[in-house]
Amino acid sequence: MDDASGGKLLTQLVEVLDEMRETTNLLPAVELSRTSQRRGWRKFAYGFARSRGEISAGFAMQYLTENLGRARDHWRDAVSMLSAIEGAGVERELMARMIEDLNAAGVDEVLPLLRSEAIPYAASAVATHLSLVVATIRDCEQVVAAARSRLARQRLGD
Repeated sequence: MDDASGGKLLTQLVEVLDEMRETTNLLPAVELSRTSQRRGWRKFAYGFARSRGEISAGFAMQYLTENLGRARDHWRDAVSMLSAIEGAGVERELMARMIEDLNAAGVDEVLPLLRSEAIPYAASAVATHLSLVVATIRDCEQVVAAARSRLARQRLGD
C-alpha cells in the first residue's frame, strides 16, 4: 500500500468513527438511566427535553423522534462509508478482518433497532432499549478504532 492510499484509508476510518460517535451522542441512554429515580413520564421527558418549560410543553417525544432520525442518518453514513472502504480493495486483509469483527459486534443490528417501530412504547423501557443500541455502537467503534490503530502502526513500520 502506498502512502497516499494509507493516508486516505486512515482519514476514512476516522470519518466512520465520527459518524458512529455522533450516532451515540444522539441517543441519551445515559441521561435517561440517570433519571431512573423519577417516576413515569418524567424519566422519559428529562432525558430528551432541554428545559423544564419544554418538558411541560410536551417536547420530549418530539426530541426523541428527531434524535432517532438523525441517529439513523449518521449510522447509515457510517455503514455506507464502511461499504465504500471495503469495495475499494485497499488493505484487503485488514478490511476483511474489520468487517468480520463488525459483523460479530452487530453493525447490521443498529438500524433495525433505531426504527420508530422498534422503540418500546413504554417510557420505562426506552432507556434500556437505547442502552443496548449504544452498547452495540460502542462495540463497533472499538473494532474500527482497533483497525485504525493497526493501520497506523503498519504505516509507521513501512
